[in-house]
Amino acid sequence: MDIAVLIFDGFNELDSFIAAGILNRMKDAGWNVQITSPSPCVTSMNGVQFNPSSP
Repeated sequence: MDIAVLIFDGFNELDSFIAAGILNRMKDAGWNVQITSPSPCVTSMNGVQFNPSSP
């Protein structure tokens, strides 16, 4: 199963990163979880800049 956690400017990093981390615990069951956004770089509500296309 492929799952995308979609983030936008002003996202809450705790909600997004924790959700992705919890879902990634299912890798052994074949789940593939990625964080993505419609732009190359997004900034969270607390000023954290994130580039989801980075490896």
